[in-house]
Amino acid sequence: MSVADTMRYTLGMSTPDITRPYLVIPKLIEQPTWGGDYIVKSKGWDELAQIKIGQSYELFSGSNLSLLTDSASRDFHGEITDNKAVELSTAPPDSIQLSKLVAVDPTAVLGEEVARKNPSINLLIKYTQALGNSFQVHIPASLQHPKWLPKPESWYYFEPGCITLGIKPGIDWVAYEACCRNIDVQIATLGNEVQQGLISYEDARLRIAEVVQQDSPTQYVNTVYPVQGQLVDLSCGALHHSWEEDAALAPQGNILYELQLEAMDDVSTFRAYDKGKLLPDGSKRDLQINEYFEFIDRSDALNTPANHLPEPAVLSQADGYVLSSLMRSESYSLNKLLLSPRTSYEEHLETYKHLFVKNGTVRITAGKTTLQVTQGHSCFIPTAAGTYTVEATDTASEILVSFV
Repeated sequence: MSVADTMRYTLGMSTPDITRPYLVIPKLIEQPTWGGDYIVKSKGWDELAQIKIGQSYELFSGSNLSLLTDSASRDFHGEITDNKAVELSTAPPDSIQLSKLVAVDPTAVLGEEVARKNPSINLLIKYTQALGNSFQVHIPASLQHPKWLPKPESWYYFEPGCITLGIKPGIDWVAYEACCRNIDVQIATLGNEVQQGLISYEDARLRIAEVVQQDSPTQYVNTVYPVQGQLVDLSCGALHHSWEEDAALAPQGNILYELQLEAMDDVSTFRAYDKGKLLPDGSKRDLQINEYFEFIDRSDALNTPANHLPEPAVLSQADGYVLSSLMRSESYSLNKLLLSPRTSYEEHLETYKHLFVKNGTVRITAGKTTLQVTQGHSCFIPTAAGTYTVEATDTASEILVSFV
């Protein structure tokens, strides 16, 4: 991209080129309590290692696309933000908003079939380093509900992790629900006592730990340890899940690549147990225990973890590359492309593609533009580009290819 072209984009004097690939500017979400340095180090941004980053938004409706062509450039930076500000519209230097690119011609950018269903980006891709989180469930992916939205999601593990997935067979559902409700009531009571100055925050936390130890919700759920390269598919919805902590087996927390439909938590996520968390001011997060137990699927088949851990399926291979499907659903799909050093792969586009370089460095060419994309970075390729080519440099490369 020439200086003149950059100036024209910046000043709004030119229509964005929908036939070229773009580097995605990641939004790095600071999480002081549970983030880490894995994400920024994998991106080659060691100077940010002192900031605890919990997630990197690699693609969503609010993404910004860079006009630069090399992710290793000193001028290519991520946007550091937090959960409250991540949705706010921003305009970094030398960039265009993905929404404005789509608005030029939704069909040409997204693909005809995708644009017919929804003429905007409805996919959220996150690169995550996380410790434990709450017990959650979403409504079934196929359910049309007047109030709640489905939130299909899938996780691809970069390192060994620890999760809960599905409910154990033969449990007492009444006892499980009563256990969650009792903990919630006890935390609310102790929180009120903290606010009234009747008990210290530290003493309240000790008493909560005792309550959870006596009757823990974890006794009702399956614990699973995803291995490196494991896909966990939750796209069906109505399936219990949570991230867990295991200092021995997953010392860095859960390191994963998430695909999900873009839906706000307050209209898509039901929580029944928040790991006994109480804030120093005595407040706690609101739970949706009624909805959790209303929408959770209780069948043995859906609650069997093995049914949500698909094996990769080879789609095509030749000298120098292997393309495998990690998962496919109505909402999104994820492929893995393995390239040997100095080999290439070419594909015709029928929908937009998002490419994330997990390992190695590649050159991605579409239209008249070639990007150099280094490890930990990603690019967006509009359908109108027609065809794109991925070429590995001097090292073997692994690329995750997401599409709808």
